[in-house]
Amino acid sequence: MLESFEIKMENGEEVLYCYMSYDYEFSKEFFSNLKEIGFVKQIQNWVKQNRISFHGKKVVVLASGIVIASLLLNEAPLVETKDLFSFSSPAITETISDASIFDSIQENVHGENIEQTETSNIGENDVVQNIVEQTNPVTNDTVSTSIPEVTPEPQPPIEEQPVQIPSISNPITIYRNGTPVVLEFEDYIAGVVAAEMPASFHTSALQAQAVLARTYALKRMEEGKKLTDSTDTQVYYDENRLRAEWGSSYEFYWNKVKEACQSTTGQTLRYQGRYIDAVYHSTSNGKTEAARNVWGYEIPYLQSVDSHWDYNTTFYMNTVSKDMNQLLNLFGITNLQDGDIEILSRNESGRVSEVRIQNQTYQGVDLRSILGLRSSDFDISLENGNLVITTRGWGHGVGLSQYGANGMAKEGYSYQQILAHYYPGTSIS
Repeated sequence: MLESFEIKMENGEEVLYCYMSYDYEFSKEFFSNLKEIGFVKQIQNWVKQNRISFHGKKVVVLASGIVIASLLLNEAPLVETKDLFSFSSPAITETISDASIFDSIQENVHGENIEQTETSNIGENDVVQNIVEQTNPVTNDTVSTSIPEVTPEPQPPIEEQPVQIPSISNPITIYRNGTPVVLEFEDYIAGVVAAEMPASFHTSALQAQAVLARTYALKRMEEGKKLTDSTDTQVYYDENRLRAEWGSSYEFYWNKVKEACQSTTGQTLRYQGRYIDAVYHSTSNGKTEAARNVWGYEIPYLQSVDSHWDYNTTFYMNTVSKDMNQLLNLFGITNLQDGDIEILSRNESGRVSEVRIQNQTYQGVDLRSILGLRSSDFDISLENGNLVITTRGWGHGVGLSQYGANGMAKEGYSYQQILAHYYPGTSIS
């Protein structure tokens, strides 16, 4: 049983240390019984009970002062043990399914770039994190991890002019920490899809993601901008990173992603002959959002559409509690009482348009950014001196919902139908 917990800073990141006593000799049997010990569940309960925002990607478990396992949470946890002895310890596939313990993950705009980072190309300044579900092909156990999601920066409508689509440059150059890296274009697209969408998703959803990744890259190149491997543009994972993410499942997942990308080679999504702003998000509230409600201007193919496939996903709903003292500082007020907070209006997608806090009115999208909420569809109330907020969906809600796309794919929709649904009026070229 875990007896105590401690969060430490290591190399600028939070690491959760979990301490337990174990009086027996360490052996293969000890590691085989780790799941029965149930310490993953204990970690989950401790984080929830203490209502902390855990940004760290790593949990270290110590027994009698000896490190016995390292758990990689990656924000929405992929859990696996790292054996420090001469034999291999079994993978821990117990899943922490309550994403509320990661309530601090924010969303960036097109990786929410469109992605929950903590920077944005679209002025939203919140990076969107993509929640990844992966299935171990050996055990059929599902584990979750979060990988940055990408969302390109939408641009205001451009005056009509002759359309000149550039040919695909191959190979291409992307930049990693300022250093140029040369890649084959379609290999780059596969690395983006692997980083931006759960490899366990249906092939049609992966194909849709491939078309969007290709569209985003070519639009950026057309505009004379650089591509990086981070949320500044699109996240790209190379083989070493993917092997670290997928472990023994690498060949299985890589072949799946590669085949999905190859089946769409060269295909992009366009509106009136031009590359679209290929924005997307993790999970909707049941409807996607119109671009005008987020960025203030109309984009014909980024309108609110049905996405009921999101209702039953793991990350559809989340409840968090915000500390009152922190809130008072944020809003520059001395106290909050019942009646001081009121949702004044919602838009056609159900997301909050305006909120009153005492005598000040805030836009829903702005309050979402201020409070670091997953979505601008939220309910808010004062309970026991804390601000309690329940959100629906994860992301700005514009464009394709990744979990919605996977739901459509499971029902038999093709990637062409998925893209046509989330980006009405566009065509694949």
